[in-house]
Amino acid sequence: MLTAIDRWKAKVRAARAAREREGESTGARHWGADRAAWFNRFAGQSDRSHTYRFVQPYVRGRVLEIGPGPGAYTRLLLRDGARVVAVEPSPFMVRLLRENIVPDDTGERDDLVIVQSTIEDYLPRLETYDLALAANVLGGIERIDDVLREVAAHAEVLAIVMWSNARTPDWSRDVEARLLGRVEPQPNMPDHDDLLGVLDELGLSYTVHPADVPIHTFDAPDEVVDWVQGFHGLPVERRADLERVLAPHIEEQGGKYGLPSGRGTRVVLVRRRAL
Repeated sequence: MLTAIDRWKAKVRAARAAREREGESTGARHWGADRAAWFNRFAGQSDRSHTYRFVQPYVRGRVLEIGPGPGAYTRLLLRDGARVVAVEPSPFMVRLLRENIVPDDTGERDDLVIVQSTIEDYLPRLETYDLALAANVLGGIERIDDVLREVAAHAEVLAIVMWSNARTPDWSRDVEARLLGRVEPQPNMPDHDDLLGVLDELGLSYTVHPADVPIHTFDAPDEVVDWVQGFHGLPVERRADLERVLAPHIEEQGGKYGLPSGRGTRVVLVRRRAL
């Protein structure tokens, strides 16, 4: 019988293999120059307050941020006085993080250290932290037991932001089926339930906090299409087809436009496990 850790690793391997069969890069290579620039462009559209409010009470002293990307949470951590060590595997995300966070040409600031590395490779270099934050980045990590065990041993609190389920939203399934020729959706990455199973097997203490996540919202339907076009990497000549596929899914709320995610978010707070 598979353990929760075995199931997590099997899901990561299956999802990675499916993407590689379709010629899609995985791991740090997934965030190439174009995809990183796309994510950076739209990162500001997402309101992090619904999840950050559970993290904020623990923001003090030294903070380890795992996979910060272009720095949406990094800004909040620095604003609240943290000294951040940001461990990011993608060289393109590292560049964007520096451009977004460091205000001058020095490339440095006293309260931020940026390290280009996977968290797995960084484990031997861990120190002690008041807080560690991993926001929507753990799902692609195969060595989840090593990462959680070691980070939880070095941080007073480990805050994990994760989808409550990894099901592909209906709008994305339509795009994949009608424009990408993908009859069956790609295997799901691990989700919140998988995470809790791993934490239980590792004997780690935690609390779970549901967060109401607003859909990505934009000022116009065209901006929604821009976002999805970048998300799926569709060429400009498929733009009109994409508009037709998305039209039934785009929702208007208070003068803003967006797509329903079909997924909730959970913030899991893990307490330190003694070294």
